[in-house]
Amino acid sequence: MKRKDLFREGFKSVFQFTFTKADELTEAIKEVWEDEKTPKPKSARKKKPPSSIEKSVSKPTVVRKRKTKMFQTLSLPPGASPDFFSLCTGCNECIFACPYAVLFPVSIPESGKSYPHFDPNAKACHLCTDWPCISVCPEEALIPYELSGEKPNFGKAKAITEHCINEKTGESTCNVCIVTCPIEKTVKFKGNLPTFASSSCTGCGLCVESCPSFPKAIQIKFKK
Repeated sequence: MKRKDLFREGFKSVFQFTFTKADELTEAIKEVWEDEKTPKPKSARKKKPPSSIEKSVSKPTVVRKRKTKMFQTLSLPPGASPDFFSLCTGCNECIFACPYAVLFPVSIPESGKSYPHFDPNAKACHLCTDWPCISVCPEEALIPYELSGEKPNFGKAKAITEHCINEKTGESTCNVCIVTCPIEKTVKFKGNLPTFASSSCTGCGLCVESCPSFPKAIQIKFKK
């Protein structure tokens, strides 16, 4: 067996547990949503005494969409096509190809398939120069940046100054974020606190991953 095939088979066995748990988690979340949609028996509901305002005004029913926090900070893989979800077959080749094990599958109940994602606030994309995750995609769901004319844009880094070591010490004690950032002049210091240039920041998450503060003093923010 070739070394590449051996490496791939090894990763398949490692990620098999992740695939199974991702599916189980999706089903559990789906059950919670369905349970919330089911009206509760009137006997189980506790009625509050109406206020003077509520007696005269009837409030309309507001239906709110529930968003699970674990899906709010996920990004698609590098080079994701605008038609990613229609092109991606869920083969997971990009997951196996990532040398830093950043990508993982997320099941989407509507399509019945799993798609690769990553969370830059949990584990950073290392912006590989050869983009192995893109080159291995068989369906062109991931497009090389030199062909698309785009650049990586997962989100933007934002400093949470109250958690920063420099804020606590009052001195320039730590500069890990500026040392770790792979893009020149993206991280600068205003006084002793970091700032991030939104024009060049890719939201890769390397500054978050390397930040020694707890809680983290940097967070990747996503477009709403």
